[in-house]
Amino acid sequence: MEQQRFVRKNTTMFDAQRRQEKKRTRRTVFYVFLFLAVSLVFLAVCAAVFLNVENITVNGIEKYTYEEIIEHVPIELGTNIFSYDSEEIEEAIKQALPYVGKVEIKRDLPTTVEVNIIEKKPYFAAELAGDTYLMSADLKVLEKLPDTDSDSLGLASLSLTSVRRCIVGNTVEFVDERTLDALHELYACFEENAIETKIKGVDVRSRFDIYIDYDNRFEVYLGDTDNIDIKIRFLVGIIDELAEGSKGKIDISNHREASVALS
Repeated sequence: MEQQRFVRKNTTMFDAQRRQEKKRTRRTVFYVFLFLAVSLVFLAVCAAVFLNVENITVNGIEKYTYEEIIEHVPIELGTNIFSYDSEEIEEAIKQALPYVGKVEIKRDLPTTVEVNIIEKKPYFAAELAGDTYLMSADLKVLEKLPDTDSDSLGLASLSLTSVRRCIVGNTVEFVDERTLDALHELYACFEENAIETKIKGVDVRSRFDIYIDYDNRFEVYLGDTDNIDIKIRFLVGIIDELAEGSKGKIDISNHREASVALS
């Protein structure tokens, strides 16, 4: 017959060990939380006492002065360096100063705030209702110049119609929104082919009959923006084949076949 043996457990000792383990666990958790709490208080005190703004620097400005930028930066010297909202200040600067394209506010610990700015450059000059408007390449209106001849500004002239709204600080709005898309696409092609400085004028009074002035030498008819990337590459190739100093008219509205009339 098979025999089985049983040993009675010492429950008293087992329970005592388990209670001790629970005490050790609670003690460990307590000290961890205590350490974290003390650390947070220490960091908060350090931030409040030592991380105060002593300097505000502004980088990247040409059009505006330091004082004009700082006027729209509501950060007082001596205040805590974490006490302001960077995004709100960045947006306020862009709204107030049209030439500002991008703003980045950085905390250079422990005591310096950096305001880094990228300004937009005027590329187009458009005459509307007797005034001349300066616009960036992406058609943001940068400035209004009453009684100014756009030809004297050295910018690409922009001939427009059907403008719904032209307000300094905002992108120009057209009755037909596709006109803005056409201009964006057109400039992207200029930039891609490195001819943006050669463009002296753009006529988009009809987005189906677009003309450009190339280097004050060629009046170029593009037609619409269908296959515009091919047309611009084709144009560059044609001009490269012509004699230096040539002038005339180029019809590139058919992206497969162009006509050139030299004068």
